[in-house]
Amino acid sequence: MRCTISLPAAILAAAALTACSSNASHPAGDNSTSSTRLAQSATHSRAVSVRLAWSRTVDDSGDKEIWYVARIKNPGTSPASVALDVRALDKSGTIVGSSQDTLPNVPAGATFDYFGDLGGGLGTDLTGTPAKLQVSQAKNAFGQAGSVDNPILATSQLTLTKGSRDYLPASIPSAYDMTVKVTNNTDETVTGGVTQQVVLYDAKGNVAGGGTGMSDNAPDSLPAGMSYREKWTGIPATAKATRAVYTVWSGV
Repeated sequence: MRCTISLPAAILAAAALTACSSNASHPAGDNSTSSTRLAQSATHSRAVSVRLAWSRTVDDSGDKEIWYVARIKNPGTSPASVALDVRALDKSGTIVGSSQDTLPNVPAGATFDYFGDLGGGLGTDLTGTPAKLQVSQAKNAFGQAGSVDNPILATSQLTLTKGSRDYLPASIPSAYDMTVKVTNNTDETVTGGVTQQVVLYDAKGNVAGGGTGMSDNAPDSLPAGMSYREKWTGIPATAKATRAVYTVWSGV
């Protein structure tokens, strides 16, 4: 697929910036869908921590867009259901853009970096000039159910290579291409689409870019145990990337 950026841890796929690939599989933790697991997910969602790890304001032909990475830590012993409240504020503290995003189930004991964006391209335009970004856990986001069932799918054989920065804003200095194998390691057939993201990191482990998008290759129906291969091009980077972490989960 083409990485869409609106113009566009440890069960996730990672690869060094070389043309080689890894044959190691990355399982996605507990993917059972029992009521007990969902109840535990609701309990542990209250124990997670959320902070802003990275953000950039990008000017794409006059349309301002904020890219950000929120870092979620789940210290619990069961997957956590998490939703984020994201607000862009101008210098006076007035909201100029906002969203509430539902994340995949964050595995027990894991740290998950979520890539999101506000404004620009296909999104709702920002209504002012952003000066600050606030990210927090949304309270009571799932009503009486208390949780959602959005398991992360297993990934493996990720490769990351330099790519073309065609179609990217002029302020973005680099781009990368990625391929990855995705496997449905749940007990059920995945239908109704998937959501995906990739986060790039530099040699020191700092966020260096990323993107979100919808798959051009995910089957309409993916039976348990079956796999498909994904391809992204033009992933934007604000610094030199040496590693990528790719995450895909059921649902859109």
